[in-house]
Amino acid sequence: MLGLCCQWLESRVKRDGSITYFNAIEEKTLQLGAYQQGKYSIERIKETYHHNVDSHIALIPKLKLANIHSFRLTSGLFPLWEFLGEDYAKNDQQLISKLNHLGKLFTEAGIRVSCHPGQFTVISSDSDRVVANSIRELEYHAWVFDMMNLPRSPYAAINIHGGKADRSDRIKEVYSSLNDMVKSRLTLENDERCYNVKQLLDIHEHTGIPVVLDSHHYAFNSEDYSFDDAFILTQATWGNNIKPLQHLSNTEPGMENGSFNERRAHSRFIHYIPSQQLEAIKNNSIDVDVEAKEKNLAIFKMRKDFEVFS
Repeated sequence: MLGLCCQWLESRVKRDGSITYFNAIEEKTLQLGAYQQGKYSIERIKETYHHNVDSHIALIPKLKLANIHSFRLTSGLFPLWEFLGEDYAKNDQQLISKLNHLGKLFTEAGIRVSCHPGQFTVISSDSDRVVANSIRELEYHAWVFDMMNLPRSPYAAINIHGGKADRSDRIKEVYSSLNDMVKSRLTLENDERCYNVKQLLDIHEHTGIPVVLDSHHYAFNSEDYSFDDAFILTQATWGNNIKPLQHLSNTEPGMENGSFNERRAHSRFIHYIPSQQLEAIKNNSIDVDVEAKEKNLAIFKMRKDFEVFS
């Protein structure tokens, strides 16, 4: 199945007749500086949290109509969680009821839900403070998933990168200390610089953490494995009962000879899919998060261009 990442784009006609696109989820944010200056009332904070959940509830019919059965939930569902979560989420029974309802809607629609905590979630850091903050971030995502009654398994993946290079032992150490609501869902994704598939497979051997294969990142950091081998070996980390999750994007056409950052940036649409990944998508043996910038529009185009109907 093709997975949508965090946003749903819709068109809007401007006064001059031109068309622009916006995120119909309309996720609201809170700024740290404004919060520290006391600019947010309790009502503003609560309204932001409720609005963001309500917007996702309203998204479900669109996902069902579009036959999208995998969705990456935003990490910004509850902004400033580290400062406000205990008071304005965990103690709000109405909000928790809405999360229960949202999870039920996802489950009844057969939509797999995952998340991808941000770049500062680094459990391999040499800094105990950074690791502690990273664990709190993971526990935030796990709490949301628990309130949605999503399974404590990698099917509801909390996916992160390895982080600081050459710290595989640190990842293994921190993983062993995680509570079950995080540990049972944690997955690791290969990246362009620090952790290739080979290194993550070694971590898997010691921890059992499934590996999310990102075919775009693989192109920059392939180590000794052919893509065929990387594909097969990462699939095996998911066991027999959980469909593997993978990621897909491309370099933007015209940027093939650009700088490293230009080449690694996600393309607007999907122009190329490795044959192994495409075959697995077509036979529905993997779920793939489409990390193209045009979100659902990229999925719709991809279905036509590659004759993908899942």
